[in-house]
Amino acid sequence: MKQTTQDNKQPINPITESAPAARSASGNGKTVAEKLSSATHAVRELVEERGAEMIDQAKRKAGQVYDQANKSLNEQYGKAIDYGREHPGKITLIAFGVGVGVGLVIAGSYATPHSRRRRMVEPVVNALSTIATELFR
Repeated sequence: MKQTTQDNKQPINPITESAPAARSASGNGKTVAEKLSSATHAVRELVEERGAEMIDQAKRKAGQVYDQANKSLNEQYGKAIDYGREHPGKITLIAFGVGVGVGLVIAGSYATPHSRRRRMVEPVVNALSTIATELFR
């Protein structure tokens, strides 16, 4: 009988044959891990860059709002100073009224009961605020 090529083949040993496959799989594992690491690094850089852009935008917006508020307050302060120079008598009366109002509030909180203080302080403060509102229109 003739031996065929199938008969000449040695039997497959699963232990020796699986070693190259395992090495190949572990090599692929490193590649996957490296790919995952680089992808994670890229995402992290993207998030950091995006976060830095958002922080810069917030800083610029806060600076703009601060500048606008500062400009508005300076304008109002200038108007109040000019008004005080034009009408020194009215400003003196306003300052006196504010002083009386603050004095009533402070003195009333220490010396009088709440109901009496409320009856006296509230009308005085309302009158002073009405006078101040009318003067600055």
